[in-house]
Amino acid sequence: MRVIVAIVLLSVSVLTLGLGLAQRTALGDNSLLDRPVVTNTTAPATIIHGTDLDAYPGRVTLSVGGSVSARIGSGDDVAVVTSERVFIAYGRTVDVMAWLSPARHTQLRFDPLLDGFIALPRAGQDLTLPNPEGSDLWFQEYSQDGQISVSFFIPEDVSVLIMSDGTLPAPPNITVSWPLVTDSLVSLALIVVGIASMVVGFVIMLINYLVWRKNRGPRRRMTKRPQAPRGSYRHPRRSADQPRGRRSARFIALPLAGAVLWGATGCVPEPALVEVDETANQTQAPLVVPYPAVTELQFSSILAKIAAKIQAADEELAVNRLADRVGEPTLAARRAAYIIRRADPASGTLTPIVASPIRLVLPQQTTTWPRSVFGIIQDEDDLESPSVGVVLSQENPRSDYRLSYALVLAPQVQIPNLPPASLGSARLSPDSKLLRLSPNEVAEHYADVINQGTASPYAPGFALATDRLFIQLGPEAAALRQESFGTTVFVDWETTPTENEVVAFATADGGALVMATLQEVERVTPAQLGASVNASIAVRALTSLSQSTRGFEVTSNIQVLWYVPPVGSDEGIRVLGYTYSLVGAKEVDSE
Repeated sequence: MRVIVAIVLLSVSVLTLGLGLAQRTALGDNSLLDRPVVTNTTAPATIIHGTDLDAYPGRVTLSVGGSVSARIGSGDDVAVVTSERVFIAYGRTVDVMAWLSPARHTQLRFDPLLDGFIALPRAGQDLTLPNPEGSDLWFQEYSQDGQISVSFFIPEDVSVLIMSDGTLPAPPNITVSWPLVTDSLVSLALIVVGIASMVVGFVIMLINYLVWRKNRGPRRRMTKRPQAPRGSYRHPRRSADQPRGRRSARFIALPLAGAVLWGATGCVPEPALVEVDETANQTQAPLVVPYPAVTELQFSSILAKIAAKIQAADEELAVNRLADRVGEPTLAARRAAYIIRRADPASGTLTPIVASPIRLVLPQQTTTWPRSVFGIIQDEDDLESPSVGVVLSQENPRSDYRLSYALVLAPQVQIPNLPPASLGSARLSPDSKLLRLSPNEVAEHYADVINQGTASPYAPGFALATDRLFIQLGPEAAALRQESFGTTVFVDWETTPTENEVVAFATADGGALVMATLQEVERVTPAQLGASVNASIAVRALTSLSQSTRGFEVTSNIQVLWYVPPVGSDEGIRVLGYTYSLVGAKEVDSE
């Protein structure tokens, strides 16, 4: 009997689930709910906020097109330019509005009373906008000549931007569509019934299997127990309407279950009425919560653009191609390396910048500019190559992200715990007092340690025992280098912090990743009057001199990444990575 009931329930489940899913797919109405609007403004941009695109449920389809024209020039040189170019992009509302400001634009707002969109002109000082294609702020962008139709899910904090090229007006014909959902309650009820029937059917099958396992052993005929003589025991008389046997349990259980369910629903308390102070909402300005400067997908796209630009410049040794995507201190290192490589292709060290794989992304939590993001990448073709930590910075909403720091991480480096990319990290100011040392002080103290070694009063604050950079540049290394020159020349070094930007990101344990640039100046002079100093290949390329009787002064930049432990920790400040780059050389000035 249990098997029959289970089979019936499973059959009902298959039937109801099939009907429910069919009503939502093949048998459903796949038509769209269209809300067209025609903008007659001459503004270069049209914007739709995510809150207006959520007027109806479902995936939004946006269709944009139409020819636009504008008169360009003045006097007798006026020309009419016509275009059918359509550009659509979406990004965070805060970022999109910052990119638009202070230009005039048109906002499409959904009016529930009219059940459609209305075009609201927004004034601004600028009559045109830059070309929006390729901006680092967009999550995704689409552009082509003619009609464009795209579908997407837009959260409330995301907005859609519609433009032509920034100079011409935005395309005028816009249609917003949603899927037309019909009989959703019926299909939902069928699906719920199907799932419930399936669960009950499987439970009954399981119970039947357990009973079969329990009773599958051999059955022996049991000896009948002796019966008492008739008449020695009499059952109590039952009333004529009293049910007997198993049926009595059914008649009692069903009304009892119904009463329990009715009582449970009747015991649910009514929701309490809460009074809302509307005046308070009117007087308080909306609070913008800091968000990650970029998403992981954005970082991947931005890094791919930067890597392609650097690769093209490295092949041509053309530093002018790096200006819009590379900043200091990496730009100075690349410039000197290109000069050296032109003189000797085998010389000149270039830190590789690749697009993938991306090992880590740590964006800054912010709502303003400038903003930065830290990431770790590795050469996909050579997984044995060292990882490189990069810092990308954006000065304002309309500028591109530029590579500022490119640091080679130490082998087997232990990166501290960092917040996830979806949350981001706070960027600390260079003089922040939230750390054991402020970021500026970290660079100043470490430069003193490089110059004086363990005699520096700041040496105990750093983990020098495992510091490869200190071993390479410290006083002991300088003494060995002086010994290698012999007694024919004098060599002296000095390491100081530079004026390049100091970048610090908070870690999850209350510490910080700090990046700064140190400058090492090496001066080599002859020990005897009239003697000369021979120039190396790199110095010869930078100075155009093969030797000098006055000597040479060589300048190198050292990009350093430190981990600064939180306040109260006994751990020393560690160097996680560094990049040593020759950036300049000249003949020593005559005194």
